[in-house]
Amino acid sequence: MRKTYLFAFIDDMSRLIPHAEFYLSERLPSYLDAMKKALAKRGLPRKLYVDNGSAFRAQLLHHACASLGIALIHSKPYQPEGRGKIERWFKTIRMQFLPTVPERVTLQELNERLKGWVDGYHATVHGTTKERPLDRYLASVHLIREAPKGLDDYFRARALRKVDNDRTVSLSGRLYEAPVELIGKIVTLLYHESDPARVEIFFGNASFGMLVPLDMNVNCRIRRDHVLGLDIVSGKTRYEGGKLFSGGRDE
Repeated sequence: MRKTYLFAFIDDMSRLIPHAEFYLSERLPSYLDAMKKALAKRGLPRKLYVDNGSAFRAQLLHHACASLGIALIHSKPYQPEGRGKIERWFKTIRMQFLPTVPERVTLQELNERLKGWVDGYHATVHGTTKERPLDRYLASVHLIREAPKGLDDYFRARALRKVDNDRTVSLSGRLYEAPVELIGKIVTLLYHESDPARVEIFFGNASFGMLVPLDMNVNCRIRRDHVLGLDIVSGKTRYEGGKLFSGGRDE
């Protein structure tokens, strides 16, 4: 037996539920997963209204909303009436949905039942708007901004690092090779904590591509030409560090 936590989003105008799902944790990754699914299914809102929990104060959420053009607004502390619509929907879940759930179900079964219940809710006339939530949402669907491709990358963690003189940069105990022109500069690394092998490096709002893990054997044989900004490898083998470099000269 495990305790579950329900994350849900409600469209203020139509009362439509862009996404709702039970999770085994109430921490930030669960909220972000639900948020990404809501945006992918129903588009980008102009504003996202949340409470003051620690998950909603995370820098990752702030950066993601800013990148997507979503104004992140926090409700005033100790004023739950500001979240009245979603709180009333949660009450409806407790009164109408949960009593229909068997005592023992898997998490997948619980969410499948929830999805079916939400579909029925969307097709039922709302007591306040006097319209079905789905109809009211579709009437203004032309105003909805579609979620961009690669939505998951807007939710990457970020870290500031200085590129060392040997053109390496470290992240979470791993060493990566950076472009020569970034030696000595403070760069921004964007990455998914669940996939540390994919790290993108930025400097001055420009992407310099994906970093590659450090190859000690090649790195120790590279001379640094700080004037030309090139890597010159002794011998006939020219190393380009994956796809980070363009141009260059052969030895």
